Parts: sequence; C-alpha cells; structure tokens
Amino acid sequence: MLHSPLDLDVDKLSACVSCGLCLPHCPTFRVTGEEAYSPRGRIDAMRGVESERAPIDDEFVEFMETCVQCRGCEPACPSNVEFGSLMEQTRASLAADKRITPWWQRAGFRVLGHHRLLLAGSTLLAVGQRLGLVPGRLGITRLPLRRGRPLTPTGDDVWLYTGCVMDAWQRGTHRSTAALISATGATFALPRSGGCCGALHAHAGLHDQTVA
Repeated sequence: MLHSPLDLDVDKLSACVSCGLCLPHCPTFRVTGEEAYSPRGRIDAMRGVESERAPIDDEFVEFMETCVQCRGCEPACPSNVEFGSLMEQTRASLAADKRITPWWQRAGFRVLGHHRLLLAGSTLLAVGQRLGLVPGRLGITRLPLRRGRPLTPTGDDVWLYTGCVMDAWQRGTHRSTAALISATGATFALPRSGGCCGALHAHAGLHDQTVA
C-alpha cells in the first residue's frame, strides 16, 4: 500500500476553506502576525507536502514544531476542521522520519510512565539547576526542590487527575484544585499512582508510546 508523505486524511485536509476565522484564536499567529504560523497557513503547507509540490525541509518542520497544539482554532472553525488530528499525524510522520523529537527527548518521554523515577529525576534536575549544571537552552522551567506531601483522597464525588509532570513539577496547583473542590462541599478521589495521559508523547509525534 502506497502512502503519501505525511499520510494525512484527505477529507480532513480538504475541509479547510481558508476563511481565516481561526487566525485571532491562534497564539503563534497573534505573536508573529505571519500566515505561515497560523492554522490555515500550516494546513496549506501540509497540502503542499502531501501533493509533493513542496519538500519536507527545515522551514516546513519549523512551521509544524512551533504550533502549541492548543486546538483553540477548532471551536472557531465553521467547517469543523480537525486541525489537532492533522497536526498530530504530521508530527507522527516527522518523528518517524527522525525530523523532530531527538533521541534525548524520546528517552525523557519514556520516563513519564514511571512516576517514582520521574519524581526522583525531577529532584535531581532541580538540584542541578541550583548548581548551574542544567543549560538554560534546554528550556526547562525552574523546578521545585520541595513539592510537599502528595494529596490524600477525601471521597469519590469527583476524580482529581494528578498526571505525571504536573504532580512532579506543579503539585501546588493540585493542592489549590483540591481546596477548591473541598470548598464546594464535594470530595475527590485520586488515581493510584499518578499516571501519564500520553498527551506530551502525542504532541511529540510518538504515537506508539502514546497508546502504549
């Protein structure tokens, strides 16, 4: 079976009519003001590659990598273009071709499914940051040396999903959420061991790790 360069769904790709209603809702377009960094600009670039009128070059990869995949464009789209799905498949094709997501990122994503290892590694990174051993170009936010005790479930009215990176890096947000839930008179339950939803893997084009 022959595959197109990005293996995109033709119907999803052709649904965009380039009306531009997505533009005000795209953060990268609002920052740059450039069409190429908008949903319809990226879809046009995808069409060019799929039809083999344009190559998968560094410029195309940059357009795809700079999308933050917020999907803010989807509710605004009158044609119901599934932009998030198109972007995920495009990144999966680029990752399979080793055009994005280098080996060290792939190794880091594998850790996310092992919560205790993630917590230990995050603490080591935090220490390394304080000692100036972690290069700023890696773009890692300042990690907490102390994250406090894990939350204790109070009942089963709602689920509070703590996730992987959120629990390791921003546990204070969970405590605030728990306080808000309790203030309404409701109780909350927690997953047994954090857990990784796979969103970061999907955003990086690692489909197999996402569904594993």
